[in-house]
Amino acid sequence: MSRRLRFDDGQFAAASAAANTAARSISQPLPSLPDELRGRAYQTVATARFTIHVDGSVDVELIQATPIPRLNQMLLDTLRRWRFFPALRDGRPVESTQDIRVHFNVS
Repeated sequence: MSRRLRFDDGQFAAASAAANTAARSISQPLPSLPDELRGRAYQTVATARFTIHVDGSVDVELIQATPIPRLNQMLLDTLRRWRFFPALRDGRPVESTQDIRVHFNVS
């Protein structure tokens, strides 16, 4: 059985000045789905809201959860390990927010 996850960044547009940029992910660990969840997670989508701190660490919540509570918890546990290069405003790191859709395609 193969597994693919696709992440769609819902980033805010970066400012045109070079010193102003949106946060970007630098580490995106993926969850490992146990066999008993593979059939239930087939073509499921969730949306996560990341608050990205100036050090690149994150707080994350699911703003659109899957219908599978165990999958939601596994996803949150994995997304909390993501790391970002922080957004910059006037060349200085600033806290920012991004919404990212997570697509589960299990076959």
